[in-house]
Amino acid sequence: MKRSVQFKIYLGLLLLCIIGFQFQVTTVDDFFVNPVYIGGMVLAILLVIKALGYTCQKCSRNQIVQGFFKYRLPTSKCYNCGHDIDQHRT
Repeated sequence: MKRSVQFKIYLGLLLLCIIGFQFQVTTVDDFFVNPVYIGGMVLAILLVIKALGYTCQKCSRNQIVQGFFKYRLPTSKCYNCGHDIDQHRT
């Protein structure tokens, strides 16, 4: 599976966890052991790691984090040089 599609699936799952958590009734005792809360936290950490590591092999530019306030959804082509990112994936 392409990395850009995989990232978008993880992002969709994170949104579903956030929406699902809003509809659950939790108490103070079971807040941190809620499976939707744990899943959301794990997916958020995974997305941050994937966003920082999603770079082009040719020009070494990050494809998701463009700047401090500028982010993009990933594609299979590089935004800067047009190189196919998934072509020579190791």
